[in-house]
Amino acid sequence: MEPDSTPTAPATTHDLFLDGRLAIHQPAEGYRAGMDALVLGAAVAGLEAAKAADVGCGVGTAMLAAATLAPATCFTGIEREPGAAALARRNVGANALEGRVRVIEADALLPAPELAGSFDLVFSNPPFFDDLRAIRPPAQARMAAWVAGVPLEDWLKAMFKLAAPKGRVLVLHRADRLGEILAWLPGRAGDVRVYPLRPAADQPAKRVLVLARKGSRAPLSLLKGLDLHPSEAGAGRFTPEAEAVFAGGRLPGWPDG
Repeated sequence: MEPDSTPTAPATTHDLFLDGRLAIHQPAEGYRAGMDALVLGAAVAGLEAAKAADVGCGVGTAMLAAATLAPATCFTGIEREPGAAALARRNVGANALEGRVRVIEADALLPAPELAGSFDLVFSNPPFFDDLRAIRPPAQARMAAWVAGVPLEDWLKAMFKLAAPKGRVLVLHRADRLGEILAWLPGRAGDVRVYPLRPAADQPAKRVLVLARKGSRAPLSLLKGLDLHPSEAGAGRFTPEAEAVFAGGRLPGWPDG
């Protein structure tokens, strides 16, 4: 991991994911891509959409992971922060994905009218910083506090506006916000799939993937989910299932197609 910088731009690092298949330039300080982005990318890739949109794509890690794993899908990333959008475009080029991936610099919560109803899959990892003190420098902390304070309902509304009729919406969020997500969906979506992400098998989920189909009335399903670490090993090691996902494998027990 080698930092690179210019006199006019913040320092960035060049990091490799998916066993070296995905190259990502991202800020050296502040929020950095990790497990959440790779899990979300694997979930998106498994759904085999034709056109997908990443609402608030950041530097594009989840979107580009999905694009690497799903070569038949075209992606649109929407990002309001100019620096992040510029890095996302840089990452598209670095991974030779210009033919299938585009980045739009715009407020993800105010989708352009021409994009409404045009995607069969809309996904997002809405900002939910567990500790805003980890976001540096101060300007980033102020932006993080503002974004994290946007109601989750506003994110869901924007995502559903982009989704085509019977299109799917996928959110990765904190497990303690699951009730809020599920309470908003009735009358708007069904065929809801909840996929827990547990630190270990003997611990409660910290994250959840929630997949829903716009306009459906099909019932909710609770899926087995994924244990990230062996119970006896703590946070230093990953389970074989998690290791496989981080290397570019399928998310175990995730819906096909």
